[in-house]
Amino acid sequence: MSFQEFMSKVRYWDNRFAKWMLGHFYTIFFEFVLVAIFLLYFVNIFKTIDISTQVAAGNITEQLLLQQSTHTLLIIILLILNSFWMLFIFNGMNRLRIILKDISYQLMRQRQNN
Repeated sequence: MSFQEFMSKVRYWDNRFAKWMLGHFYTIFFEFVLVAIFLLYFVNIFKTIDISTQVAAGNITEQLLLQQSTHTLLIIILLILNSFWMLFIFNGMNRLRIILKDISYQLMRQRQNN
């Protein structure tokens, strides 16, 4: 194997690894961040539900505050789940863009060879 062939293979694998990193790093990073936030708020919901057993039935202020915090936590959980869905959609769009770019490159290469 000549030096040029070796360097060609190194460039090829470097390009493949760079594509993989670009396509997956941000998705994986944001998934970990979103999972951590989701778990934090999920545990917080359980604490709020546990506090609901200690709220006095006659104290309207405490009941209203408890309802407000429960509804706010549910909205936050739904927003986090929506973020997971958007991340999934964007990842699919990015993969489709990369596949179309590779198809275009292969077609242009075949046209040049013919």
